[in-house]
Amino acid sequence: MAEQIKSFSISRLTVGATCDFHTKVNELITTATPAALHIETQVVPYTAAITSLSSIVNRSTTFIATAGLKDTDKVRDALVGVINSVVNAHLTNTIASRKEAATRLSAELAPYKGIGRHEYSKQTAEVKGMLAMLALPENAAAITELALDDEVDALQTANEAFEAAFLGKAAEAAERKPQTDLDSKTVVNEANAAYQDIVQVVNAYAIVQPSDEVNQFIHDVNGLVAVYASIAGSSSTGGTAPEGGSGSEEEGGEEEGGERPGGL
Repeated sequence: MAEQIKSFSISRLTVGATCDFHTKVNELITTATPAALHIETQVVPYTAAITSLSSIVNRSTTFIATAGLKDTDKVRDALVGVINSVVNAHLTNTIASRKEAATRLSAELAPYKGIGRHEYSKQTAEVKGMLAMLALPENAAAITELALDDEVDALQTANEAFEAAFLGKAAEAAERKPQTDLDSKTVVNEANAAYQDIVQVVNAYAIVQPSDEVNQFIHDVNGLVAVYASIAGSSSTGGTAPEGGSGSEEEGGEEEGGERPGGL
């Protein structure tokens, strides 16, 4: 009886476990060599599928630039708050020139109240508008009267720093696009299908043209199958075929309903 690669409910594995299984099988292929196993053609898409699968096991969910965004946003929020607080405080100033400056700026700043609670990109545009308004000659004079020039300059710097951090996040997102575009189910199915193609070829050669390399490979893969079938909460099925038989019994796996509940 020729030993055959057994089937198990591979679809019950997590993405990570599926990747680990295929990676280990691929290592066995490398050891035996694709030529000795007669799978030179099949191993190419299999290796590519494993590479794709590896890239989605732990997708990046956070951005390096996020910390910078939060920090610079806090700075500009604080500065906007300081400017508004100082202007409000001078509304009751008994020094006429400062009260007049505060009155002007209070009216000009009214449309920008509460911008610190707005969405990041909207706030960036609003701060730009606020800075442009404060740069007008009559408003710039009022800012100087209230000694707020340093705060306005710092707000300009903070907003530019935020924009730089935001563009950094966009660049990170662009780099991750090939990974994030991958559909997990599709990638897993491609790896599993490529594996089944290899199983069919190797099982067939175990019957019609057995060799030490083929037999050892089958034996080693069945060891992996036993372990991962247990992880999947199923049993391995098939495993032998009569000498000179028509081919693999591998088809009795998950695709044909050959899975059984329970462990090893």
